[in-house]
Amino acid sequence: MKADDRRYVYISRGGDLNVEEAWKRCRNDLLEVGIQRHWAAGSVLMHEGERSEHVVIIEAGRVKVTSAAAASGKQALLAIRGPGDLIGEFSAIDGRARSATVTALASVTATSVSASAFRDLLVSDGKIAFTLLQVVVERLREADVQRLEFGAYSVTERVARLLVDYARRYGERGDDRVIIALALSQEELAHAAGASREAVSKALKRLRDLGAVRTGRRRVELLRPDLLADIVKGLPSVHLDADAAGHLR
Repeated sequence: MKADDRRYVYISRGGDLNVEEAWKRCRNDLLEVGIQRHWAAGSVLMHEGERSEHVVIIEAGRVKVTSAAAASGKQALLAIRGPGDLIGEFSAIDGRARSATVTALASVTATSVSASAFRDLLVSDGKIAFTLLQVVVERLREADVQRLEFGAYSVTERVARLLVDYARRYGERGDDRVIIALALSQEELAHAAGASREAVSKALKRLRDLGAVRTGRRRVELLRPDLLADIVKGLPSVHLDADAAGHLR
């Protein structure tokens, strides 16, 4: 099974609809009517507030999804998406302005599909529409978990949970450590954790003092993943889809 298919496997457990096959067909149909494009690291695929309705299927590379906080104007990190992920579907469905900015973290290859072709596909195939509904619901669950964590857990716990999740999804295992292959700054990690940069800096220092992590410029290495796992034991994971998919590999 390809890596970009695993994200959708969990949806089909126990159901009559073969959603995995529906997603494959949906993706293949979209790829046929779309245009493949390439973005360099740092390039913006979509701008918050712009009036565009196309959707994008990521084929290679990863992007960050950010939105400007109303009070401060600072960019809050909402999510990281990678191969097999669909982005831009909200505007394609409701025709409203983009709710977030999507930026390439590394070189990205993706296929852009017009809103009309995307909507035609949803209307013509109920399984495909149901697949998209499942994805949207899971993303809403992610947002609910994030709101819960902001009030219920310490900054150190939230940072540790993020690092464990990122390592699971994007980690590269070395001889005695796990390297998180994401070029995220402390500011971006702070936005993802719902905390200030200063608080996250202190949390990372605590984790370094424990011997759990080693940090560098836009680089985090997990030296003791087991220790981090103990810290976050019992905390909900934002990336519920990745957890479920991991159990089915």
